[in-house]
Formats: sequence, C-alpha cells, structure tokens
Amino acid sequence: MKATKAPEILQVPVAEFDTSHLPAGARQPGTDAFEQAVLTHFALKYAERGWNAAVTVDNAHIRVVAVPQEGVEPKDYVVGLLQHGFLEEALPILEALDGMLDDADIAYNHGICLSELGRTEESVTPLRRCLELDPGYTNAAVGLGVAFARLHRDDEAAEALRTALAQDPGNVFALRNLAAVLGRRGKLTEALPLFRQALAVAPGEAEVRYALAQCLEQLGGEHRAEAKSLYKQIIQDHPRHPVADAAIASANRMAGDDLHGAVEGKPRMDAVMYMQGAMDTFADLPRDQVGQIVMEIARLGQSGLAINDPDRRYTLKSLPGDYSGLHLICLMHVGFRLFDPSTDPGTGLQREYELALAMRGASK
Repeated sequence: MKATKAPEILQVPVAEFDTSHLPAGARQPGTDAFEQAVLTHFALKYAERGWNAAVTVDNAHIRVVAVPQEGVEPKDYVVGLLQHGFLEEALPILEALDGMLDDADIAYNHGICLSELGRTEESVTPLRRCLELDPGYTNAAVGLGVAFARLHRDDEAAEALRTALAQDPGNVFALRNLAAVLGRRGKLTEALPLFRQALAVAPGEAEVRYALAQCLEQLGGEHRAEAKSLYKQIIQDHPRHPVADAAIASANRMAGDDLHGAVEGKPRMDAVMYMQGAMDTFADLPRDQVGQIVMEIARLGQSGLAINDPDRRYTLKSLPGDYSGLHLICLMHVGFRLFDPSTDPGTGLQREYELALAMRGASK
C-alpha cells in the first residue's frame, strides 16, 4: 500500500518564529536579508526530505506549502488542507472530488468540512452519501447524528447515533450526543445510562462529567447528591476549563435551592441578619482587605461549604472568628456586591440581600 504523503502547510506568525535558525546578520524581521534567509531555511529543510516548498514572507506571517517531489494525489492534498485547518480552501476541492469519485472518505470529509464551517444542513447530503458507499463508516453515522441534532431533527439524530453505537458501542461522541438528544426530549432515564457509559469511556472529559451532572440534577430526588458531587469534582479537577464556570453556577444554584428548601421557599432571615452584620463589618474595613476576605471565601467554596449545618465551623486567615457555611456565603455575597453592585454572586441569596439593605436603611 502506498504511504499517504499529504502536503505540509504552515502559517507561523513572524513574531513567534525562532530566528536562531537564521544567520546572525539576517534575524531582523522586515528586512530583505530576513526574508531571503527564511526562504532558504525552509527550502533546505524540505529538500533534505526530497520535498519542494513554496514559501512567502510578509510583515505578519511566514507561510509554507511543501509537497513531495514525486507529487501528491488530489485526495492526499485535500486531506492535508483539512488537517491544517484550511477548510475554506479545501471545500471547493472536496465538492469537485465528491462529484467525480465514489469515495467514502471524500464524502465524509466533504460533510464534516461543511459542518465545521457552520453549513450544517448542507452537510447532511455528503454524510448520507458516505454511508451509502460504506454503511460501516461509523464516524459518518456520528457526524450525521450530530448534524441532525443541531437541526433539531431529533428522531433522525437518534437513529443515526444508534447506528454508530451498534457498530462501535464505546464511541464516546455517539454516546454523549445520543444522551443529549434524549435528555432534550425529556427522556432523562434513558439518557442517564448513556451519560454514565460515556464518562466511563472518557473519565477525563469535563464536558461529559458536566452533562451527566445536569442529567442527574434534572432527575432530582436521590440523584441530587451525586449531581452536587460531580459539579464539585469539575471545579476541583478542571478549574481552568470553560465548563468550570458553568459547574460553579450550577452548584450555586443547587445550594440556593437547598437554602430555601429548609424554609419552604421563604426568605432566610438568618441570612438577612448575617448580611446586615457583613455590611457593618465591611463598612469599617479597607477595600483591599474586603477583597482578600471575599477571595478566601470563594476559594473555600470551591471545596464545598456546609450551608445548612450551623455546627460546622470555618476560620479565615483574613478575618478573625469562626463562621458557619451560611455566614461565609453571606459575607461573600455582600463583598461581591460592594465591589460591583450589578454582579450576581450566584449564591441564590439575592432576596435576602435586598431585604438586608432595606432593613439596614430603615434602621438609620
């Protein structure tokens, strides 16, 4: 079998290029010497491999397209474009090849390219064509299911994703997308085992863990404790992941529900009193110290605070005394609002804050 030799396509910002590869007198971007040295560097680099390289240099980027001297097949060329993110450039070639060849790979890449470019509805036809050419092309079934899901054609999405899972039961993309489709249709009990299976296949994926937590939270009842635990794990294990903010918001929302569940949905008067005390305390402190207190509580909150257990006590380095979890949350809420009155600290205690403000104003 002939080894695939896709072209190599580079786009390197001039500011990030390692000039140590160039002669000492040719390392200043923007000069003729720099441009000539860069052209020579890449030409020699690829010539050693028996490749030809086309190189351009401008003030912003160095661009390189390198191909083997013996040439490159059109299919290999377009795959190289896709691998390096040149979707717009690849699309017209894929369209032409898909019209000329009965090739499942070409049809699949054509559909995925359209999908990645946001042309979801157009992606359906080439993905279906791929499956007609090769019914066992699992990735095409997954891609088709995802396309249908984005178009809210849920029955067709579920059918395509089940086809993919029949071929590859551990396909995490099929599992998570089928579970999401079922969850969107309110079939949470059917979605739950699929989310669990997806997490077992990909235990390190924060998105899968978050989707499972959401499913558990919506199911409610005995599942709430596990949802809280999963949100906590996401916050601890993936603090810089984009989904961490969503997990924090979800955890805070659940905490707010628990807070008010203890008083049948009525305002928490103990929280109101804590907030009034926080307003008085912070009024006598420098703003930078208030900031230290708020940040310390926020860090503690990432590990979870026992909001409804007044016997569980916490201490702060930035403020003397010992505090219940609810007291700390109230201090944090007041502190955040002190710095930005428009912010939502996500504690679920906004009613209590507004009531504390009104009562404090009335007492003056």
